[in-house]
Amino acid sequence: MTAATLIVEARKRAGITQAELARRMGTHQPVVARWESGRTQPDLATVQRAVRAAGFELTMALTAGDDHDLTLIRRELRLLPHQRLSAMVSAVRALTGMAAVARG
Repeated sequence: MTAATLIVEARKRAGITQAELARRMGTHQPVVARWESGRTQPDLATVQRAVRAAGFELTMALTAGDDHDLTLIRRELRLLPHQRLSAMVSAVRALTGMAAVARG
């Protein structure tokens, strides 16, 4: 996730404009626009200030890496397109059957 994405997401969730976020941070709207467009890269402290100004907290944690999704992607890429489609159709049929059983 990029700094731009974090700032845009916080601002939109807060329902405020770039101008309002800038006002709350004591800066100018064009500065916020440059951050959100990715033309400039704010440092971590600035991203945290922007998120806080929108009414949220940015929390981070170090976690063990998980390559599970990457493994699944690599496995799918080894298949030919018709094999992927067939597997997807089978999965949908299985899920549809499970839903029918759950409905009883």
